[in-house]
Parts: sequence; C-alpha cells; structure tokens
Amino acid sequence: MDTELLRTFLEVEKTRHFGRAAENLYLTQAAVSSRIRQLESTLGVSLFHRYRNNINLTPAGERLKPHAEAVMISLSRAMQESSLGSGQSLQIAIGGPPNLWDSLLQVYLNKLVQQFTGITLRAVAQDQESLTRQLVSHTLDIALMFDPPKVNELKVDKIQSLQLILVTTFKQIDFTDVFQRAYIQVDWGTSFNIQHAQYVSHTAPPIMHTSTGRIALDFMLKNGGSAFLPAPFAQAYIDEGKLHPISQISPIHRDVYTAYHHGSEKQDELEKIIALFAQTDNGSPD
Repeated sequence: MDTELLRTFLEVEKTRHFGRAAENLYLTQAAVSSRIRQLESTLGVSLFHRYRNNINLTPAGERLKPHAEAVMISLSRAMQESSLGSGQSLQIAIGGPPNLWDSLLQVYLNKLVQQFTGITLRAVAQDQESLTRQLVSHTLDIALMFDPPKVNELKVDKIQSLQLILVTTFKQIDFTDVFQRAYIQVDWGTSFNIQHAQYVSHTAPPIMHTSTGRIALDFMLKNGGSAFLPAPFAQAYIDEGKLHPISQISPIHRDVYTAYHHGSEKQDELEKIIALFAQTDNGSPD
C-alpha cells in the first residue's frame, strides 16, 4: 500500500478538515479527497463520517489509525537507522507520559548521550495506551510509566520511586486553605489520584488541571498557587524561597517502571539503559 495514502489519512484525522490537511501536506484539497477515496476503495470500507464542518472517523477508521501510525513510525525509523553515520551505532526510541518527561526523562536523556557513544534518540511524549501499543508493535524501544502495562510481551522493571510533595508559592497559608486557593491538580497517575482524593474531597475545584509538572510550576511562579511536584524537581525553588513545602501532608510516592518488548533485538543495550536509569539521581528540572 502507498504510504502516502496513510500519511494523508492521518493528517485528515488530526485536522478533521480536508482543506487544512491539504495545506499541511502541500496538496490541493481535491488531491487529498482523491487519496482518501483511493484508500477507502482499497480497504473496502468508509473511513470518515463526512458532515458539514464535522469530519470524524468511522469505526473502521478508528481501527485503522493505530496501524497507520505504526507503519509511518516504522518507516521513519527505518529511514533514520539506514542513514546512521559511521560514528553512530545505536538508535533508541524512548517514550513516556508528559508528566514523566518533566520529572525524570529529560535528565535520563542527558545521561544516555553521555554514557553511550554514537547513540541517536527519538523522544516520544504520549499517553500510556499509545506507548504500550507502540512497544508491542516494536515502534518504540523502551518506555517509562507510572502504571506498569499488563501485557505478556513486555518486560517490566521498577527502577525507582518518585516522591511527590505539596508545595505552594504563598509564604503564609493555612493548611485548610491550600486546596481552596489557586490549587493546581497535576495528573500523576492512577495510584496518585486515589490517594489525592483523600485530601481534596469537598473542596473548591482546582484552578487548573494539567498533565505536566512543568506547566503547573510555571503557572504557580507567575500567578501563585499550590500543587504536588516531584521533590527534586521543586527543591531548587524551595532553596530560593520561591516555593514552600506544606509539611502537614505526607509525600505521595509513585513507583516508576520501564517496559520493553521481550523480543527486542536491542535487549542487551536496553538492559544497560535500565541499569543507568535505576542508578541516576533525577536531579532538578534544569
């Protein structure tokens, strides 16, 4: 199958608009429509519900999407690996949810390039379901997650526990007011949400929900507020007096796991990477 048909399908799905997809692909709208019709004809199914100003995937389109993404990712990786220079010997695709990029993964990437000569990296920030799907399809080499995937094909290892502490920009605030005054709720995964609910029941709605500690931190520093952040991530700002820990609430600990496919041809290298991650201090956000 022509991969350009799949590329066009994914662009239409992303933009939900034939005209915008055409602009992004540097094609005419007629060419985009023709490609989608050709793909639908090849597969024998309708991929989009076409309503005025409302284009949505059909059930068949929903089923095609992960396969189309896997094909395009695999093609991209194949092109990158085949073009590795003489000094580049290893390409690793590593992924994690957005909240782990801020607190751990960015530091880990720096360690990887320092420890592995000739390594090239592809960094992916996605939700856990997408990461698991890419691991199973071999389009992602390794992922870090809070909630370990229960998939037989994947090898899962706990590498460390992340300590989340409640901090605030307000120098003087009563504990009972923390969740009532500009509280920012960060999504640190299922286990965290269960423990978090014990603290915030019957309180005012958060001023913001976010999937990353970085967004919460930047918002707090500019506008004031409180949030749970990783202790090493927040420590530099505590030392500077910009953040203040709320000692009345015990830290919430989240285990962090790595996962990779049992059948990976890079297993030896991945085990070395996991060992490096397990011994690396996650440090500060900088």
